Amino acid sequence: MKNRAISVSLAQGAFLGEEFPSDPSGRPPVFPQDQCEQWDLKSLPQGQASAHPVQPGLFVVPGALTPDECAAISSAVAKLTGEHGIQGEEGVAVHPPAAQPVDLAVAPDSKSVWEWFAYGHARWMVPLQPNRGVCDHFAVGPLSSLRSHNCTDARAWPRMSAIDGTGGEILRKLEALPSLLMPEAFGGRPPLFLQVQSLERGAAIGGHVDEHDVGGRAIATAVVSGGGGEVRVGGVAFHLREGDLYAIHGAARDDVDHEVYSSAGRANRISITTRYGGWVDADPYPFPREQSAMRAGSASRHSVP
Repeated sequence: MKNRAISVSLAQGAFLGEEFPSDPSGRPPVFPQDQCEQWDLKSLPQGQASAHPVQPGLFVVPGALTPDECAAISSAVAKLTGEHGIQGEEGVAVHPPAAQPVDLAVAPDSKSVWEWFAYGHARWMVPLQPNRGVCDHFAVGPLSSLRSHNCTDARAWPRMSAIDGTGGEILRKLEALPSLLMPEAFGGRPPLFLQVQSLERGAAIGGHVDEHDVGGRAIATAVVSGGGGEVRVGGVAFHLREGDLYAIHGAARDDVDHEVYSSAGRANRISITTRYGGWVDADPYPFPREQSAMRAGSASRHSVP
């Protein structure tokens, strides 16, 4: 109850600052929880993508990960964070912000351990480079001002390709999963970066629209531990369980807000969010710079609601 009360009382502009558009007047209205349509995921096929029949750009994959796969990722996260160390607590050093302007020519070595960084109340974050590494131009540009990761140099973030064991294998599978199961929405979109997030029991993430410069053009989130909870996208609310994944692009990403309601689960909710780039003509995005032309001539085949 304490976390829920604090989450509700916090001003969201400070809580999720970089994920909001710079002009508050452009934000969509927040749908009251009791007026949302309830989408029953238990009736949907397991391990397959289902598009919402009314809200364009909203997909879910119930059972995208098995319990064993969730456990493997959880173990990898424990190792990645130095057994759940928290920056600035109990002698754990804080990864400092990058010196501005960030030097494109001088890239730091990527770390193998990156402890949790507290961002807002009862919420902790760990960033990851995608399997192929982060785009240098994206790292020294928009990502260097990402406050949820303390404005660090993204080239120093742990690389997914360096995470060994079954957990690393499943994370790489998870990164590729949206393009396999939702090709009309995610096919050909390059992964930009990943965020491991821990949300304490009773805490919430208020309604927001992720900012264009850092949020990517399509977003997929999978719950790996903590019992899931309820999520709202626009006027649609649904309960997630461990192993479930939901994804937004197009109208569901840009035209309506989304939020995570407070949960009464017994443990922290740990999730993996992967952010993807655009399609050259149909849904342009300037990063990764080296892949900016990868869909030239083919992007128009995919509609973006």
